[in-house]
Amino acid sequence: MTTYIIRRLLLMIPTLLGMTFMLFAVVRFAPGLTTGGGQFSAGIMQSRQAQKQEQEIMERRLHLVDKNGHPISLVMQYILWLKSTCEGHLGTSIVYQEPVLTLIEQRLPVTLTINAIAMAVIYLVSIPGGLITALNQGRLIDRGYGFLSLALYSLPVIWLGSTVLGFLANPQYFNWFPSAGLHSTNTGNMTFFRYIADYLYHIVLPIVCSVYGGFAFLSKQIRGSILENLQQDYVRTARAKGLPESTVLMRHVFRNSLLNLITLTGMSLPGLLSGSVIIEQIFSINGMGRLAYTSTLARDLPVIQDLALVGSVLTLLSYLAVDICYHLADPRVTYG
Repeated sequence: MTTYIIRRLLLMIPTLLGMTFMLFAVVRFAPGLTTGGGQFSAGIMQSRQAQKQEQEIMERRLHLVDKNGHPISLVMQYILWLKSTCEGHLGTSIVYQEPVLTLIEQRLPVTLTINAIAMAVIYLVSIPGGLITALNQGRLIDRGYGFLSLALYSLPVIWLGSTVLGFLANPQYFNWFPSAGLHSTNTGNMTFFRYIADYLYHIVLPIVCSVYGGFAFLSKQIRGSILENLQQDYVRTARAKGLPESTVLMRHVFRNSLLNLITLTGMSLPGLLSGSVIIEQIFSINGMGRLAYTSTLARDLPVIQDLALVGSVLTLLSYLAVDICYHLADPRVTYG
């Protein structure tokens, strides 16, 4: 297993290079990105000469042109950007006027924490739901849960987010939850446990919008996987030996169903990160999703490039974690 992990880590290098080059090319060819969408100039009162000089400086910083003003090829642009990135120089945001590394360090933990909590909630709902509906196939609870899952899965995130924000966080209606941010304004006077409680109170609505589609989808997949395993020969053999039904379900059926669950989890992680763009924008959460949204609108090229790099790394690491979990869930799964 150790040899396999080392091989996978080495294989991630060319894979990461390919992914980042394609994303780099798409970003560089996007219209308006090379000029920064007008973010280079300090205002309309700035002279055209000053604007031109400022734009030339920015183009050199982005490796679009060399020191003589000659255009640089796309491949060379990528090599120069990769060299600067490996040296730890991720550039400076055009809009925020801060180092991109600082922006990522501030916002990445916010997004990862919310997504980790969302994934835990998805598991806590989908695993029991899929197991119960599988054991009650064709009954009222199975049909009702299936209908509810399909209805939830059909709801767009942007519609649900706007709806719960307009009713549950609106003083004109229920006003049960805060409408924005992750903390109250008086956190400096709070104890540790009150601070945690305030944080959990603020993320209730974002978590709801993050998980409803996920547990609806995973519940159906877990139900199907359990039903498939219940029909296998090893289940009939275990029952014929007189094993308790709980032992058959947990030690045999559920354990073999974990493999499909692990695969779906690895596929869901990148989706949760991309879904953060909408959720963080709706609830005014300063995470990676909102940073990606504002940077794209402002055509902030350094931030967009490095966010693509971070997303690629997290995706590859999630797939590696899936393979490791395969082996932990079923030691018979080996990697030569």
